[in-house]
Amino acid sequence: MSNVDWETASEIEWEMYYRAVAGRPLRELFVTAAPFLPPAAPHNRPLVAIDFGCGDGTETLELLARGWTVLAVDLSPGGVARLRESVAPADRKRLSTRVAPYSAVELPAADLVYAGLSLPFCAPGEFEEVWRRITSAIRPDGLFVGHLFGPNDTWAGTPDMTFHTRAQVDALLADFEIEGLREEDDDGEAVSGPKHWHVFHVIARKQRSRQ
Repeated sequence: MSNVDWETASEIEWEMYYRAVAGRPLRELFVTAAPFLPPAAPHNRPLVAIDFGCGDGTETLELLARGWTVLAVDLSPGGVARLRESVAPADRKRLSTRVAPYSAVELPAADLVYAGLSLPFCAPGEFEEVWRRITSAIRPDGLFVGHLFGPNDTWAGTPDMTFHTRAQVDALLADFEIEGLREEDDDGEAVSGPKHWHVFHVIARKQRSRQ
């Protein structure tokens, strides 16, 4: 299959996914993290968020409604197009979008990086660079809110996905204060059908440098 055919097939799969999740509520992790979000930034600057793997844009739209400035990043042009069509006119100036591999995106300084069910879809050879960019972008006292997949997940072993043990998750979060870390290792459902989920639900605050 040519690269063009592969990209077309992938976009068709994403289009089916977006139809299946149309109208979904905010993800549980995002709702749980909401009380930890800062109500305002110092010196009257805007609050900035990066939505990694924004998908249909549900969480991006919520952040915009709260007054945040958001960079929404996704691999799917269709997903980003859906998001842009859904944005209220008053919020459009505070939204930037990128369709690109996560490892290729230059990230602004941010008060929040939200990565809902997205980072595991980084290829193993790219994850380290993506995580470096994320941790560098988050301001001191800023939040990382996102999911990482564990080795017991049904999809573990998929060559272009990345999985982490609990010890590896702890190492990734060494420079963060843990506000919430829940490990889910149980049978459940995905859009594609039944699957076993092994997921780390992370809410972590970046610590200030210790001089």
